[in-house]
Amino acid sequence: MTDIVVVGSLNMDTVVSVPHIPKIGETILATDVNYYGGGKGANQAIAAARLGSKVSMIGKVGEDRSGQALLAALKREGIDTTGVEVSKDITGTAFINVSNKGENNIVVYPGANRDLGIRQIERHREIIENSKVCVLQLEIPYEVVKYVVNLCYEKGVKVVFNPAPASKEIEDELISKTHILIPNETELAILAGEYKYSPKKLEEIADRVYNKGCENLIITLGDKGGLYISKDKREYFESKKVDLVDTTAAGDSFVGALVTGIVEGKTILESIEFASFAAALTVTKPGAQNSLPIRAGVEKFANRFLNNKN
Repeated sequence: MTDIVVVGSLNMDTVVSVPHIPKIGETILATDVNYYGGGKGANQAIAAARLGSKVSMIGKVGEDRSGQALLAALKREGIDTTGVEVSKDITGTAFINVSNKGENNIVVYPGANRDLGIRQIERHREIIENSKVCVLQLEIPYEVVKYVVNLCYEKGVKVVFNPAPASKEIEDELISKTHILIPNETELAILAGEYKYSPKKLEEIADRVYNKGCENLIITLGDKGGLYISKDKREYFESKKVDLVDTTAAGDSFVGALVTGIVEGKTILESIEFASFAAALTVTKPGAQNSLPIRAGVEKFANRFLNNKN
């Protein structure tokens, strides 16, 4: 049995180092260009695997060198790639600008990720059915996400859904079948149909989304930490302050660490604490998969952080 199955995207990231994030119509000179494995699905799978979880991946890559490199990267991490198939389209590609303050913006060409379909899910449904937790995002077709959620609900597999990038088409029924929903502020507002979002309205909007029926709602707030809501809890949690280099994959690191905690039997609040340490360590290095920490690194960082705090 696999602890975690991730159904999601695999991308090759082109990371451009820039003095600042360009404005509309502005041309600036980059200081560096690097290529890293990425895609929210692959990032979350690798994050969980490096922290000790047994992970399977279901997704799609192209026949090109990027696809081969991404597949090889998953295998090096010990991830089961039986469910990763090859498309005739090119491998998904993300273009990421990273400023010298660690801020970023991202443009994604989905490529092969768009070819992940229900027939492929059916070919590998045993992987999903035999997992404890299924992790999903929205860099693959929505109809596939919906199909997988319904399959998990039918088979009693816990769904952890990171609705990124968020979409207005996400139905309340899907949210109601989710064990843990993990949006950021922007995604939360879209799920609530709120287009004039203000941080002052965070809890009001969070309640509207939570009342759609998810068991647990975790809103990530970047360097401000986050908010956890369940039937009997409402609790803010802090981010861990570090020297910021690059925020790329911080959210994916958080998700991978969170689900690792869940399958290990930690409470959700304990898993959030563990995930906060993993995410903080991630932003101290450049790139996506390149920055995802191993278990020993997170535990060492957490111990040092807590000792300094005391």
